[in-house]
Amino acid sequence: MNRLALKIKEARMAVGLSEKDLAKKCGLSVGYIIQVESGKKIVNESVAEKILKSLGVKEAFVDEERPAEEPQEKPSKKVEAPKPKETVIVEPSQSWADALSGVIKKYPVVDLHSNKTVDYKELPIISKKIEGHHPDKIMFVKASNNDMAAFRIEKDDVLTVFMTKEIQNDGLYLFEIEGKKMIRQLRKEANNIVKLSKAPNDSSAAVIDIKKVKVLGRIIKNEFSI
Repeated sequence: MNRLALKIKEARMAVGLSEKDLAKKCGLSVGYIIQVESGKKIVNESVAEKILKSLGVKEAFVDEERPAEEPQEKPSKKVEAPKPKETVIVEPSQSWADALSGVIKKYPVVDLHSNKTVDYKELPIISKKIEGHHPDKIMFVKASNNDMAAFRIEKDDVLTVFMTKEIQNDGLYLFEIEGKKMIRQLRKEANNIVKLSKAPNDSSAAVIDIKKVKVLGRIIKNEFSI
């Protein structure tokens, strides 16, 4: 971890901010902040100053991160004035991007109503997993209404979905019926019937033939905006 990455992380922790809080404060993504603090993201001077300012750290620290200039040889006859320092801006190369693709994965966030991509999420792959599952088995959807408010899922909440076709009774699932995606609590009943509930102990829950339900995945996490 380089000095700038360590300084940002220590300053963030000192003021009690999470990576998500710092990202919002700076107008950057959480994935970007994680990459910066881990030393995997090389940032230019303007971005570094922006992050440090939001943490109340003096901008002079950026100067400390600049590569030290090589001492010039002492001239034998004529003494030349020292050259002014140049601002060095390092942009990530393609090799860096290729390397980061193995530790950071970018996911689209799809709105359930329009079925269109409305945002993206960048998450670190830890021990070859994201949220405890294989990276290729995770997807993200945005709730389009308040149908599931009883389960604390409201409009515009971003839901993490583990892609599976198996139904575990009373789990919250993303599924499709006649081309329409929705979220409900599912319970398998007798005679190949599935109960679709909007709330715990829902007396008005719909029941449908299991063959008409295309299960896409189980909801494992909910992220909501404050």
